[in-house]
Amino acid sequence: MTDFDALVKHTDEFFKRHWNISSEHELPTWKNGWQWQGSVPYHNKGGVYALFDSQKNIVYIGLGASRGGGIYKEHGISRRLLAHVIATDKTKGKGHYAPQKAWTDITDIAAIGFPTEYTYLAPALEDYLIGELNPARNRAKTKIQSGELYT
Repeated sequence: MTDFDALVKHTDEFFKRHWNISSEHELPTWKNGWQWQGSVPYHNKGGVYALFDSQKNIVYIGLGASRGGGIYKEHGISRRLLAHVIATDKTKGKGHYAPQKAWTDITDIAAIGFPTEYTYLAPALEDYLIGELNPARNRAKTKIQSGELYT
């Protein structure tokens, strides 16, 4: 089970373990179904994103948690996606996007954005979800961490 529902289920488990229930902030939630137009989900926050193929399977989970600066402070998710996953769709113009060449199999992007004071949890959530869901394009990272590539 590596679909959006599994992503939400495992994220809920992570938050049961690590979210301060007495916080004044609501639990972050996933957004998906982006139409490749306008701002990506949680474009102005740091957090985690998931990339899906045409069968709605998660193929990659990534971190977009840079603090940034200037007018784009806290735009970690959009900065990461624009740098590595999406690009302006030149056939449609500004505000329309398409996957970069290495990601042409991607049909949907989901993201979960954190309030600034909780962005430090994003790397832990990314690592947790990769371990639980084992997306195809994160497997090389898992093998390196476990030492498999060095045996």
